[in-house]
Amino acid sequence: MSTPPEAALTAPQAVQPTSDIAVIVNANAGRFRPRLAAALAALVPADRLFLTHTEEEADAALRAVADRGVDTVFAGGGDGTIVGIINRLARVRGLGGLPRIAVLPLGTGNALGRWLGMPSPERALRDWLEGLPHHLVTVPMVQTEGMLYPFGGLGHDAAVLNDYNALKRRFQHSRWWPLLKGIPGYLLAAYLWTIPNYLRRGSVRVRITNLGRPAIRLGPGGVPQGEGAPPGTVLYDGTCTMVGAASTPLLGYGMRFFPYADTRPGYIQLRLLDMSAFTAGMHLIPAWRGTLRHPQLHDWHIERVRVQFRDAMPFQVGGEACGYRDEVRFESTPIPVRLIAHGPPPNPSPGGILRA
Repeated sequence: MSTPPEAALTAPQAVQPTSDIAVIVNANAGRFRPRLAAALAALVPADRLFLTHTEEEADAALRAVADRGVDTVFAGGGDGTIVGIINRLARVRGLGGLPRIAVLPLGTGNALGRWLGMPSPERALRDWLEGLPHHLVTVPMVQTEGMLYPFGGLGHDAAVLNDYNALKRRFQHSRWWPLLKGIPGYLLAAYLWTIPNYLRRGSVRVRITNLGRPAIRLGPGGVPQGEGAPPGTVLYDGTCTMVGAASTPLLGYGMRFFPYADTRPGYIQLRLLDMSAFTAGMHLIPAWRGTLRHPQLHDWHIERVRVQFRDAMPFQVGGEACGYRDEVRFESTPIPVRLIAHGPPPNPSPGGILRA
């Protein structure tokens, strides 16, 4: 039976750890080391630990986990790996048949791991196996073209990701890479490539149409403005440099770019910027903190929308580049994913159920 949208987001619920787990780790993740492999092997039985190096190995591990029907899957990697595991399990078991997902942060940005308060992979597993009380957070995913993800967007956020990936391909095996990876690399890509390119390109035209339950315009601080816009309403028709949707507030490195994503049951946050890449760069600090206020910033709570661009825009989901699109649909999944938050219940944040 489907979970009704109103139940798709609840306050964290206490959950007692069980031993019915499986651990799937992307051995290619940036922070994976042989020492960690040995530590995990000392904690988890061999038939429940999967260190994957290829897509084929990951598929085989997930099929084995699905067949076994374990209660909780610990997924190790960056946000892209976690999103991939959720999608693969959903294809095998259906969204309603997903086990609980606990994140072992091994990437660079680790948005989900930060949001859920997850410590290092070894400590996270040890705390679970020693019975430390955890909390269960149920949250819908954003869905586009059959892909499930906690955040995604089109425009200069995806362009920065593309430029950072290009920087990584160029310098990853050089002596300079330790100084460039992570936040320094993202900032370098943004200010040296993305912003100059977008200054030349300028804004593009976008039309956003509500397709689901009444869409709610959000003012400063996420306060609802006016009545909800019914299905068929054009929410926006104008220029834009970025539009994205999320069901969780954080992007990589703890950037609270979608501060109202977790505040209305059954809805996700839609955010649109019509500011130039230069102006966005000048407002990076408040955007990072989730306190950005600007007349060219527009927010809504939506269930389902169609986004149509005049020109194709770079697209990213869960921090992974996904090519270009001139039309996408963002929608909230009616059945939530059950995520494990570490330790005691997180303190409520302004407008949210969790804090980073």
